[in-house]
Amino acid sequence: MHDRAISRSSRTRTRSLAGAAAAAAVVVVMPAVAFAQSSLPGGSSGSLDTSLIPPGILFPPEVGNGAGDGVEVVEGPAVRATTVMEGLNIPWDVVRTPDGTVLTGERGGRMVVQEPGDEQRTVQIDLPGLVRQSESGLMGMAVDRDFAENREIHVCWSRSADGERDNRITTFEAADDWSELTKVRDTLTGIPLGEEGIHSGCRLLTAPDGTLYVGTGDTYTATAPQSPDSLAGKTLHIKPDGSPASGDSVVHTIGHRNVQGLAIDPDSHRVYSAEHGPDAHDEVNLLQPGANYGWNPNVDGRYNQNVPMTDTEEFPDAVEAVWSSGEQTLAPSDIEFLRGSEWGRVGGGARDGQPQEPEARPPPTQRGRAVCRRLRRAPRG
Repeated sequence: MHDRAISRSSRTRTRSLAGAAAAAAVVVVMPAVAFAQSSLPGGSSGSLDTSLIPPGILFPPEVGNGAGDGVEVVEGPAVRATTVMEGLNIPWDVVRTPDGTVLTGERGGRMVVQEPGDEQRTVQIDLPGLVRQSESGLMGMAVDRDFAENREIHVCWSRSADGERDNRITTFEAADDWSELTKVRDTLTGIPLGEEGIHSGCRLLTAPDGTLYVGTGDTYTATAPQSPDSLAGKTLHIKPDGSPASGDSVVHTIGHRNVQGLAIDPDSHRVYSAEHGPDAHDEVNLLQPGANYGWNPNVDGRYNQNVPMTDTEEFPDAVEAVWSSGEQTLAPSDIEFLRGSEWGRVGGGARDGQPQEPEARPPPTQRGRAVCRRLRRAPRG
């Protein structure tokens, strides 16, 4: 849920009410309703080279609402949504294996699978010490690039046990019949878990080279986003065994508030993140290794959200977002690149014989709360 600049007790109560919403479903969405087309200004402060940004990146507020500065709302094709799974309680992520099997996890700890042509069913998984609190629990998942050979699924979840409290990535092996997921290893531990369980991040993304990108939240901790000693408020880049993908650190970028979405441009392989602002000012960022994205809620040692999402005054080299919602609240929960000519003006398929850039969009929101938590492109686009 997209949190407001209100008192801590009010914020916690609001989140609890949102968590009690009716059971959810996993749906397949085919070409969409309305989108906003970004007109990115030339140049930016910090180290971002805007020539790297594909023209016309699209985002989906309702027509005339929430587009943000310099964003044109355009009509897209009609949507047809098909329910794939139903009766779910806060499904946080959904992944698809190479054979078309769909796997989702409820934040409370239940895994649910649906193989092609079969009915959905529960998959046994052991998550000892699972923290089911606020914005924490069973969250991000990623299918290993070599799943066809090793059947490994990477899971990001919140844990408190044996004197340890953290968000961690654990790798599981799926049984051939999907009856259970068996632990293979704790791939990465020590990602901070806040006292109240908010701003946990935990988005996972498998890159074409088999490495994993990880989005973390600032855990509502003043110093975490800018601290080189904390994995909170960062994006991370690791190999499947948890070691750094490059260099001697797993940290990829710093200065983030609460990363909720990750996507890779399938043509350029550029990596983008979607991030919640404190009330408005939601962002999409182009991630550059080693860059600082400027979130610093540390005001006299206390967490204060009344600061810029990208503080270029304190951090002159901070990289500004490639898109922001401005004063509107969109609360993106994930982003995905749309492919296929059926998406029309917002798609990445060939048209008139000329290839077009794929477009990234976050899912729609409802009163500041994400309607869908995860977007996953199906084989047919």
